[in-house]
Amino acid sequence: MKKVVNLFSAVALSLCFLCACGGNSATTSGGDGSVKSGSGNESSENATPEVKQADADSKLNADIVYWSSYTESSNYGQSIKAAADAFMKENPGVKISISFQGTDISSTLTPALQAGNNITMFEANSDNVVRLWKDYLMDLGEFYEKTYPQTGGKSYADSILPAYENLAKTQGDGKYVYFPYTPQFLNVWYNKDIFEECGITEKPKTWDEMMEVCATLKKNGYTPFTSDQNHIDYNLSLYLERLLGAEGTNELANGDGSAWDNPEVLKAVKKFEDAASKGYWAENIMTVVTPEAQQEMVLDKKIAMYVCGSWMPNNVRESAGDDFRWGSFTYPLVENGADDGSSLCYGCYGIAINKNATAEEAEACAAFATYLTLGEWGDYMVKNCNAIPITNDPNVKWPEMIADAEHIYDGITNRWPAHGHMRTNGDFLPVFQSACTKLYGGKMTAEEFIAECKAYFK
Repeated sequence: MKKVVNLFSAVALSLCFLCACGGNSATTSGGDGSVKSGSGNESSENATPEVKQADADSKLNADIVYWSSYTESSNYGQSIKAAADAFMKENPGVKISISFQGTDISSTLTPALQAGNNITMFEANSDNVVRLWKDYLMDLGEFYEKTYPQTGGKSYADSILPAYENLAKTQGDGKYVYFPYTPQFLNVWYNKDIFEECGITEKPKTWDEMMEVCATLKKNGYTPFTSDQNHIDYNLSLYLERLLGAEGTNELANGDGSAWDNPEVLKAVKKFEDAASKGYWAENIMTVVTPEAQQEMVLDKKIAMYVCGSWMPNNVRESAGDDFRWGSFTYPLVENGADDGSSLCYGCYGIAINKNATAEEAEACAAFATYLTLGEWGDYMVKNCNAIPITNDPNVKWPEMIADAEHIYDGITNRWPAHGHMRTNGDFLPVFQSACTKLYGGKMTAEEFIAECKAYFK
């Protein structure tokens, strides 16, 4: 079996997580300065930045082909397109053609690059950028040292959150190979109104406390947890991260199978079997699909919690409405765990430049990446997409929808992969997700779960 080594060392955080929808489409920005709100319901507080007139002093001159892992219709896609239109108007020597690939980019970009297609820059989850396309990444060190209109007189490196500047360098093995933006993390999202109605005033800090919360919710007629097949692995995966730490969990996903014989792993899975027997997961957990479970949580308002990424509230914002109150807490500590709470699954999206780009193209790409992620357009994306800012400017606030998670980085000194170690083996992941589905649905015992996971490695 293919082994995936954990590349990430501890990253000291000094801070004050969308998942792109599937499908793909291609479009060429027209450069006419026209803009379009991603939500269709734009407030004056989040008005599209004023599109400036052409800069006669602009020396940027290049045709750029930008491949995006977002869809054109998403809030992110619309924000990128609007920023590209504005950038071209201000820099008339630049033409940006955007190909919105959606999550298909993981399978479409590699053959396109191998075929020598004209792709100047591309973006995706940074883990995928460095794992899938490392042979095509330009060293961006010189651009990290430069100042841009959006950096307020500071270098680019000094204008972004230190944790993500460090992460970019760590993932690039000492080189900067992408421009980070839209930080992301995994956590537990919950409905504040349900917690308050049930008299739950404290966020659970341990697994046992979370089970007590589940019991209270169930007693009051609420379903504690739901999920779907695309995200169902997160709950148990994070438990195992807390229990075994990075090395132990990585061995479960990428070892020879013997790690599944650890009696502590069986004890952990039994806790989930017990939770299932008590009805702590939605009754339709085995059949619900993406995004049905998330929609049910915000529409029916009978489901309290969901383990997912920081992108989730934005994904369902139109269904949830302005009155839905999101709460958030870090996945709790577990008994006899190797992790003390100082670790977090977090990452970001990264904008890379093809190493085959000309010097003129690279200059234009770097200028656009900075334009898109910092300054007025960076702030617009934060508000329009309910995203986490990448700037270290203290005046740029987290969107209200996800503000309850703002302190999730406090005390974090170690990074786990953005989606956890169990997702670092793409071949094993479907096996793990299927087993989780049956376990949560009460159709599989802990012993059967272990056997099914271990059988993959034979």
